Amino acid sequence: MNKEKLKKLIYDIESESKDIEDSLKLLENYLENDILRKEISNSLKYKYLSMFILYEDFISMLLKEYNIYKIGITVDAAIKLLKEKNIFSDEIANYINSARLIRNRIGHRYKQLKIETLVNFLEENIEVRNSLFEFVKSFLK
Repeated sequence: MNKEKLKKLIYDIESESKDIEDSLKLLENYLENDILRKEISNSLKYKYLSMFILYEDFISMLLKEYNIYKIGITVDAAIKLLKEKNIFSDEIANYINSARLIRNRIGHRYKQLKIETLVNFLEENIEVRNSLFEFVKSFLK
């Protein structure tokens, strides 16, 4: 695996995670202010989308590392393939798949995701997010 690209990915995930945590704290502090709540909510959604793009980059790196990359493979198919090959644990595969579904809902033009759904998802999955981050870092060794 390209170590320089991996180092950059780790740095970006770490930065994005911190930004997401900061937004969650701000959102909690400004629940009563509708304007700030809306702005922070939009910012959190954007940061989440950025984080998922980083997950997609890592998935692509894994597919190439294990020589199972296919042009045009969907994220869904890639997650299943990485799980079948025992590269992803069930926990990580399920988390990334759920994260993908949340990402799709954020991007939906007419059925916007409620911010509470995103907040709950992020808060309920802190441990698996940390586990995924440790998994990414393990490829530096």
